[in-house]
Amino acid sequence: MSLEIQLSGGAMTGSVVRIGDTVRRPPREGAQLMRHVLVHLERAGFEAGPRWVGLDEQGRDVLSWIDGETFVERGRMHPYVGDPPRRITFTGEQVAALMRLLRRYHDAFRDDVICHGDFGPWNIVWRRGLPVAVIDFDNVYRGDPADDVAYALRMFIGYGLARTAPAELVRRTRAALQAYGAEFDVPAVLAREYDLAEQRCRRNGWDRQLAKLATERAWLSTNAGLF
Repeated sequence: MSLEIQLSGGAMTGSVVRIGDTVRRPPREGAQLMRHVLVHLERAGFEAGPRWVGLDEQGRDVLSWIDGETFVERGRMHPYVGDPPRRITFTGEQVAALMRLLRRYHDAFRDDVICHGDFGPWNIVWRRGLPVAVIDFDNVYRGDPADDVAYALRMFIGYGLARTAPAELVRRTRAALQAYGAEFDVPAVLAREYDLAEQRCRRNGWDRQLAKLATERAWLSTNAGLF
């Protein structure tokens, strides 16, 4: 039998392992929808995600392995928790590629979109500094694709926490939405994202991230008119 290699990062650290070209993970709440999404994506020809292979003898979900790099240093990424001396920031090329990837994911569902629910840097597989795939479908849910868009904008641009002038963040936002290929009421979708984020923080006890929301909301209140 192939060697089990524990995979780091994420809420299931220690229980997710790699065996050969597969990832094995205990089923979580909502696992059936996750399986449905991965099977659908494969049938739709969306190649930038893992394949659901089935269940192993231990009842674990078996997913295909995707080669590449992943971020595990969440504290270095705005707008996540902590105040590190050096944060990871993303170039315009990277953000545009990420938004195109998100649009391809959404388009795979046509009119009945299932949101990814956690389209952040830690759930992207990178090669040579560019995104090639999205992983971790534990938080999928049927909803408005604008939820995923707002989450991605918040995670990859970082309103209020990035050390960047507001006008530049607005410019980067417009470029990101152009890459995605649709227009959104940015202040409205970000306000909803902050409300959803507060719910997630309170539900999971993420007090440090919850404390950051006041800064993000204050930035939006001050700069909403720039959009």
